[in-house]
Amino acid sequence: MNLVPAGKAATYLALLRAIESNRPENKRLFYDPFARLFLPSSFRLVEKLSRIPFLNNFIAWFIDRNWTGALTCCSARTRLVDVMLENTIHDEGINQVIVFGAGYDSRALRLKMKKRIQFVEIDHPDFQAQKRDILDQHRRRNGQEAMVNYVPVDFNTQELDHVIPQIFQQGHYKTMFIWEGVTNNLTAPVAPRIFDYFKHFRPGTIIIFTYVDKEMLDKPEKFTGATSVTRLLRRNNEFWNFGIHPANIKEFLASYNMELMYNLDTSSFRHMYYGDKAVDMKGYEFYRVAMARVTEP
Repeated sequence: MNLVPAGKAATYLALLRAIESNRPENKRLFYDPFARLFLPSSFRLVEKLSRIPFLNNFIAWFIDRNWTGALTCCSARTRLVDVMLENTIHDEGINQVIVFGAGYDSRALRLKMKKRIQFVEIDHPDFQAQKRDILDQHRRRNGQEAMVNYVPVDFNTQELDHVIPQIFQQGHYKTMFIWEGVTNNLTAPVAPRIFDYFKHFRPGTIIIFTYVDKEMLDKPEKFTGATSVTRLLRRNNEFWNFGIHPANIKEFLASYNMELMYNLDTSSFRHMYYGDKAVDMKGYEFYRVAMARVTEP
């Protein structure tokens, strides 16, 4: 999930994507056949049961009862980022997608791109090695190939400019960054360093990222579902550390030579994909998806 060794949070997200993928084809928001590959034995039974429609509904209800909004937010968020990516590739002529902290998501494999795109995944060395091993075993069994460049990075000991090849900044690339479900897990000094890295790419570079309302970090009780998910992560020694005040997002991005293009909260993007049913969906209102563009210095 983030640029630290694999944690429970990445596994939880893989389970949520697997459950969504097991919904009927005419109802699911996306299809991620790889998510189930990364589940530990304790979650595999849940995933298998979710393949049965009425049990899928029960599991979704159970998750929402205990971690309000987690599943619907994750599903709608993933679909939104997928759509943003595909539309921007078409509209802006993007030919390189760099995914920061890809975790167990496999967009390069699961999205059927109509044009040749160079995908780059940047993640912690241990996490990335584990993911690649699992995917390599799967591809050998199924004869699948994909154009993905993997770059291992340990933020505790390495600087991005020192370990990420400069070739990715060459002029013939029109780049998009995907940074989903990561910023909130990074410590305050690390997240700004990544935004600072983005601004060194040429003007027009697109960044799609998620973030949490900074107020949630200090007062989780003000947001439906925030206390339960915070408690769940703390039990696994994982924490949400970084947030941005939505009212200040334009100024925040401007300090890194970026202009805000979109800034959608959970209620908005849930309504985009669940329609009128979203009215009764609560939780994770503190979560947002933003798109920005690098401008001239």
